[in-house]
Amino acid sequence: MDTVRYVLAYITVVFIPFVYVLWPLVHPFANYWRKINPGQIYGIFFLLLVATIFTLSHFVEFLIGTDYGFNLFLTMAGVSCWVVATVIWSKRRKYLTVKILLGFPEVSKEGYPGKLLTEGIYSKIRHPRYLEMMVENIGSALVVNMLGVYIIVALLIPALYITILLEERELIDRFGDDYVEYSKSVPRLFLKIKFK
Repeated sequence: MDTVRYVLAYITVVFIPFVYVLWPLVHPFANYWRKINPGQIYGIFFLLLVATIFTLSHFVEFLIGTDYGFNLFLTMAGVSCWVVATVIWSKRRKYLTVKILLGFPEVSKEGYPGKLLTEGIYSKIRHPRYLEMMVENIGSALVVNMLGVYIIVALLIPALYITILLEERELIDRFGDDYVEYSKSVPRLFLKIKFK
């Protein structure tokens, strides 16, 4: 179990921060990225990923920090988060292709403007992928139970929220009033619960 916890911690502190830093660089500058060949853009992103992983892997022990050990209650809570994330994934996966997940509509003229997703889970919440990532990362932090992972996940949640705000500005640029109207009727991340 300690090996599994360590591998999850390693992935969280070395790989996940790159994803959360990359997207805020994509959405506000989508018009700029569309002027460049997508192959070159993905090459740049890949080099940044390799450089990030190489650099952070030298500081893994420091980044992981204090290990609080295996905790059955936290592990069960973390696995429950993973189950919720998996349910969200199963609902949104048919709408987000690999191209969309890799940002093709944001960096390519060919993928622009794309289709505004408003059906299925997207009729209930606007950003199921981000909610899925948030819940999945919280689950990983609970299972891993290491100080550095808690800190990174705590920092990543506001970073993810900023990414959502930047993406929404870009979606308004892409889809105009259609997105504005959609955003008025569908909540950003959490379902509206109506009490009668």
